[in-house]
Amino acid sequence: MYDFQTVKNKIFNSKLVNDSFWAIFGNIIAKGLALAAGIIVARLLGKEIFGEYGIIKNTLMSVAIFSTFGLGYTATKFVAEYKNSKPEYIKEILRYSRNITLSVSGVMATGLFITAGYIAEKILEAPHLTISLRLVAIWIVFNAVTTMQIGVLAGFSEFKGMARINTVIGLFTFIASLVLTYFYHLNGALIALLLTQILNWYLNYRLVEKNLSSGYNIEAKDRLILKKMLKFSLPVALQEILYPITSWLTSLILIRLSNYGELGLYAAAMQWNAIILYVPGILRNVILAHLAESSKKEVQHDRIMRLTLLLSFVLTLIPFLFVFSFSNFITSFYGISFTGLNAVINIAVFTTIFTSLSNVYTQAYLSKGMNWIMFTFRVFRDAGIVLITFLLLKNSDGQLGAIAATYSSLFMNIIFLIIIALFYNFNKQKNDQIA
Repeated sequence: MYDFQTVKNKIFNSKLVNDSFWAIFGNIIAKGLALAAGIIVARLLGKEIFGEYGIIKNTLMSVAIFSTFGLGYTATKFVAEYKNSKPEYIKEILRYSRNITLSVSGVMATGLFITAGYIAEKILEAPHLTISLRLVAIWIVFNAVTTMQIGVLAGFSEFKGMARINTVIGLFTFIASLVLTYFYHLNGALIALLLTQILNWYLNYRLVEKNLSSGYNIEAKDRLILKKMLKFSLPVALQEILYPITSWLTSLILIRLSNYGELGLYAAAMQWNAIILYVPGILRNVILAHLAESSKKEVQHDRIMRLTLLLSFVLTLIPFLFVFSFSNFITSFYGISFTGLNAVINIAVFTTIFTSLSNVYTQAYLSKGMNWIMFTFRVFRDAGIVLITFLLLKNSDGQLGAIAATYSSLFMNIIFLIIIALFYNFNKQKNDQIA
């Protein structure tokens, strides 16, 4: 007989479900407020200046992602694996993670500050953005350290604590963006971005220290851990840099072959792409932590895989249907300069279904140490997005604008999902036969 109470208790007592709940809870509030702030910033700045804001953010992300050197996911995997089996190495893992992150991000931030003039004038063809780029160069360091801290906290399964932090960050983002953009326009929006990142770093720092002070007093050293971490993190770092570089190149192609207005439409549409992916995206650390812990237990690993694929699909489909249905209404909030945004939003949010499922497979590849294989697949996908965007805009004399970029992303993400799912299942069947 089907026992509903037993199933209910099993669900509510599941560590994966509880961790997922807290990961989602705080981030829904945080991202919702960040989205509201983004709409207000877009309305206050207008399409052209919001396009400039978008290219500055993309430039920062292109530099910042590599500056973490893949240590966000690396920290999650190693802390999750070692916290119970070898807790004496936890502080060593954190020290290596922190030192590498600070070193790489410091060099990257300094490089951006020095070359800001060249980037603004020669690449972005907007010399007036030099000061703005230099203003937020230090953001790269705080973003890199924050990313590493989130990885550490995920390894500790500190999802409830992160939910509280994300709620505070969401409120601060909304207020700071509204006030500073109103009074200081583009630079005000960028200062709000920087202050938000600094606050996030500080709150994460306190939570990491709290976890370290409870149960990790014994410390041991082993240089082999550093070697293992670097071996794992390099292909992850290369994977992480692909997305912002692809986004940045796509933005640059839009500027060169179309105009900043089309980039503004693309940036606004990708905000909605990001908000839909954010909820299933925040589960990536949850997924990796659980898959890493069960990497040698195939039955449990497969069960977690099936559950997370279903969960990611549902968590993406529901907001997609909502945004798709109300895209015209959403567009009205941006103002009259954003004409045509609804069509771009519809394509961008449809893409999220395939991206969300791909992200689950990406975490599965990482948990199995198949980092270089995933890197190869992602190079294929992202190179395809850039190439197809370029060809569509070139052949239409720039008339397709933001539509070209979003269609390219949709097509390549569908192909990418099919390839990585087929290869993963083929590799699994091969290993099962060997076993």
